Parts: sequence; C-alpha cells; structure tokens
Amino acid sequence: MPLPVPHAEAGIASVTRRPADRRTVVALHGELDLHTVTRLEPRLLPLLENSSGGLVLDLAAVTFCDSAGADLFRRLNEHCAADAAVVLQGIPRQPSRVIRLMGLDRSLRCEFGRTPPSAAHQN
Repeated sequence: MPLPVPHAEAGIASVTRRPADRRTVVALHGELDLHTVTRLEPRLLPLLENSSGGLVLDLAAVTFCDSAGADLFRRLNEHCAADAAVVLQGIPRQPSRVIRLMGLDRSLRCEFGRTPPSAAHQN
C-alpha cells in the first residue's frame, strides 16, 4: 500500500511593500485548495486592508490551485478599494489552467509564467 503524500500547506513566503505604487506584494507557496484557503484568507485580508494600492500575489511557488483558490483571488479583489485591485503574477501552468477556465483572467490582471527572481524581489 503506498504511503500518503504529505499535503503541501499553502502559506505566505514573503510580504513586501512597494512605496511607489502603494501595493503590497505577497509571495505564496504550496497548494491552494479548500483546506488551505480557509486558513490563508484570514492572513491575507489584513494585508489587503493595509495596502491602499492593492495586492500583488506572486504565485510562482504555488504548486496546485483548484476552484477554491481561484475563488479566493476573486473575493480578495472584491475587498479592494475602488482605485485598487488584485494582480496575479508569475502564474505557473497548473494554476493558470484553473484561472483561465474560471474566467478570472478577464476580471483580474494576470501575468502568466514564472516571475524572474530579480523581478519578484524588487520594491
């Protein structure tokens, strides 16, 4: 009998603030599914509320995303101020399929493909 594969808990790898555009950049990692989203959302909402320019989610280290993860992005965008938005960047192949299937690429700014390491850490 095969051993169970450990669940890669989603989390926040880093948080940086961009003074120029007042955005907060959050690098996420792991799997975004119903189990992990319920734990992650309460950690992201305060970051969104403290960022008047919106939220940039760097998804380069996200290994899996289902509809619950994509729905999280939509809900976060709904919480943005009128002049702010959620931006998804560095979206890998698997999450990009879900994001496109759910049509989020038409309502959110999406930057598909992995973010170069130098660009991901700029302030």
